Amino acid sequence: MKKLFLLMLILYTCSTSVLYAQSKKLKDLASYKSALISAKPMEKAVVDKDFILAEKLFLQSLDIYPVWAIVYDDFINAKVNIGDIKGANLLWEKAIAIYKKHDQILVYNPPLFSTFNIAKGSDYDYVPSSEKIKSIYLDRAYANATHGDINQTVKDYLTVESSIGLNTENYNFLAVYATQAGDFETARRSVDTLKKVYANGKRKLMDAQLQPVYTEAFLLLAMGEYAKALPLAERLDNEDKGLNTTWKGFARMMKAEAYAGLGDLENAQKALEHALKHPVFGKNTVNVQYTTGLVALLAKDYVKAADAFTKEINHKGAWGKHRFYTRRAEAHIGLKDYIKAKSDYETALLYHPSYEPAILGLANLEGRAIAVRKTDKTPPTIKLTEPSNARGLKITASSNDMMVKGVASDLSGIKSVSINGQPVFSKEQGDFWGSVSLKDGINKVTVKAIDIAGNIAEQIFEIEKQNTPVAVNDEILPVATVEAKNYALIIAAQNYEDSSIPSLENPVSDAIKLKLIIKNNYSFADDNIYTLFNPGVNDFKKKFAEMLEVIRPDDNLIIFYAGHGIWVEKEKKGYWLLTDAKRNDINTWLSNKLVLEMISKIPSRHTLLITDACFSGSVFKTRSIGAGAPAAIREMSEKISRVAITSGNDTEVPDQSVFMKYLVKALSENKEKYLTAQKMFINQIIEAVMTETKTEPRYGTLEAAGHVGGDYIFMKK
Repeated sequence: MKKLFLLMLILYTCSTSVLYAQSKKLKDLASYKSALISAKPMEKAVVDKDFILAEKLFLQSLDIYPVWAIVYDDFINAKVNIGDIKGANLLWEKAIAIYKKHDQILVYNPPLFSTFNIAKGSDYDYVPSSEKIKSIYLDRAYANATHGDINQTVKDYLTVESSIGLNTENYNFLAVYATQAGDFETARRSVDTLKKVYANGKRKLMDAQLQPVYTEAFLLLAMGEYAKALPLAERLDNEDKGLNTTWKGFARMMKAEAYAGLGDLENAQKALEHALKHPVFGKNTVNVQYTTGLVALLAKDYVKAADAFTKEINHKGAWGKHRFYTRRAEAHIGLKDYIKAKSDYETALLYHPSYEPAILGLANLEGRAIAVRKTDKTPPTIKLTEPSNARGLKITASSNDMMVKGVASDLSGIKSVSINGQPVFSKEQGDFWGSVSLKDGINKVTVKAIDIAGNIAEQIFEIEKQNTPVAVNDEILPVATVEAKNYALIIAAQNYEDSSIPSLENPVSDAIKLKLIIKNNYSFADDNIYTLFNPGVNDFKKKFAEMLEVIRPDDNLIIFYAGHGIWVEKEKKGYWLLTDAKRNDINTWLSNKLVLEMISKIPSRHTLLITDACFSGSVFKTRSIGAGAPAAIREMSEKISRVAITSGNDTEVPDQSVFMKYLVKALSENKEKYLTAQKMFINQIIEAVMTETKTEPRYGTLEAAGHVGGDYIFMKK
């Protein structure tokens, strides 16, 4: 009887467990399908680029049940593709946190020939949630590797390694990515793991056997261990017997780099010439120009070296830009252009703050600059580039002044430039510009440049103003065709790392709207519109360095910022708060002063700054123009302008931006071929915004950034 009772108890327990499991599965299945239904509207939201709605649906669906549908991938990939890698990282992190609440999750695993429409409960199986978590980490790692945040890539691989484990292929990726990130310790450990795997005979194919050889050589070259890298490159070249001989191309380029690093010019030139004959590497691919620059640098052909490094810097697929900037700095030193060398070393440290060659180069350069200034007895050279007839637009009107622009060069650097005794805007690297008042008849113009060592140079020329009345016409007319381009930098700070700084909801969506309008309605090529979504201060500085490489003196630039702003009353200074700002650390904030200094370095003809942030009016350091000022658009296209439109004065502005509403409306509904920023502000923004809110938008000039006259002109397609 006792045995019978125990048997019945076991059967009851088993049946209860089965019933409980079936009940849980049915409940989870209902949640699974409910989550998919909840996510369905995401498809339209992603197509419409309504990322605010898509994000709400994404998180809402995952909260119902942690299923992962194709539409989720579409949404996050869309975030990545618009440049919001940090926003995508945050969503992946939230998804991982939800998955970690479950030991196992249901996945759709139908039998052959089944369809989702007739799927039954038996078509679903439970799998450990760790499997999906691993795939999320690896997806995020790949996205960051291809879209800029290589440190996040390494971090995610290390997380997977410590918690779940990596396979051989993953270790190869980790070695390469860690090398790119400058984490040589992790890269070396990964290479050693790869070598053990291949040494144990788990991989037999020739290409597979050569993979760790390439990866180790790649690492050694990045570390500057050229003597150790060379025999590995030789092995790659000799042992690659495959039909496509892919490794040979890598090997020959690596040999050229290794020989150059060892100072062996003859063999470096031979290896480079051999590499350029390869069917793949003969093209302008990543690192070809870098290696070309190394060989030219060794040959003391500094002009060729600087040109090659510049091409590599501008190559979209290039990694390790800290190396390229450092090497170009060395080429500039060879050309005795110490100011450009200093700028390149400083930019290299933006990409890799602890990169020793750049740190040492900068320190040595400072000592060299001091020595040069002590012995410099040579006056600067002055080269005038304007007056000139090269114009993109001209306003037909009489003119009482004229732009004077040029370059003052000197080894010591330029201290100041004046025109007819009046100081004008100038940069240490030599560019200067200003305006000269003209009277009827002959006007004598004297340009004086003083270098930091105190040497003085003058250049004198004459301008004749005809005493002929010219009919005034405020219409803007195109008069000459020049190779001028329009650029835009669109910045949106939305998701803040410091929890004491509230994240915003609209900046990225507002930025996307603005991008689409200027791309579709105005003369902006898609490749010339840069976006910075959720940037840190270093991201901002690196993007400016990137623009410095491509923007030319006749080009035009719009800079848009939406995010938090703050005003420090004690210092009378305004700041932007980018997403890595710490609420209680002013050193992590981006000052308006630094923003203006960076704008002044961009050589564009016209620059328009648009800010939608609290206390944004603090960018106006010298003067702002009242709303009632006349358009005054005569000849404005010829003068260098630095102007700004801000969403408010020195006050707070709401997250739900009325300013953006009317800015978008003004640009969308504009019917004029040529529209000045000031006219748009006066006619379509200031009154409309002040009618709906208590904030007062402003328009003004940025004298500290080099404003001379004129205005930014929007040109419709």
